[in-house]
Amino acid sequence: MNPFEHHRTRGKFEEWSTTDCKNQFPLFSNQLVTTPEIIYQNMDGFDKYRNNTLMIVGGGPSANNDWELREYDCLWSINHFFKNEKLKNKKVDLAMIMGEPNINSTEFIDYREKHKPYIGFEIHDRWTSYKFDNYKNYFCMHTRFYGRLGAGARMKIFAAHLGFNKVFFTGFDGPEAIFEGNHAFEPGKKTLPGVFQNMNLQNVSYFWKKQYDYLWNYIHTLYPNTKFINIGGGEKYHEKA
Repeated sequence: MNPFEHHRTRGKFEEWSTTDCKNQFPLFSNQLVTTPEIIYQNMDGFDKYRNNTLMIVGGGPSANNDWELREYDCLWSINHFFKNEKLKNKKVDLAMIMGEPNINSTEFIDYREKHKPYIGFEIHDRWTSYKFDNYKNYFCMHTRFYGRLGAGARMKIFAAHLGFNKVFFTGFDGPEAIFEGNHAFEPGKKTLPGVFQNMNLQNVSYFWKKQYDYLWNYIHTLYPNTKFINIGGGEKYHEKA
């Protein structure tokens, strides 16, 4: 459960992450920003995020609440967001894509070509030797904090690093919704990170809370000027937000 443990970790973060980004993402790793805590392709337009307000929508059931009524400047989401009724016709400014979505599907390509979002990828075995097309808004991003909370947790770090002064988030509701298959993007999905397989809800919830407490302390230490506001569920996991 070490939040800095990643199966590709080897030595100093800046070194192994740079090597992996250049190997896995040769088409979009030519302008890497690297710090001891994060690495990413610096895209034209990322500077616009500084001092703005962000809305991040995850896949939990609270993604279907009335978050769109809030005032925000930019919208981020994740994975199969393009299947959600609220999001599929709305411009998402940036999305992180993990190992599951089919980025060659007609549904994904149609959304991508219509709205032109930034599409980000973390270091993952799936992308080794993967043949990306020439979509101009692909980028790579990876954080030293990895954790077991899903990529949405790392997106919060990325948002703070890019300088948002306020981050609303919804759809990060905790394992209770996952155990029930209550998913806003893929109804019925019950997939947990592999480390939680065969654990009961009580044990998963315990570790989930520990990891989120660590994450919030970590973010506030590194990025004290970014305010996070949970407008979704999973309140007990975000007490320190």
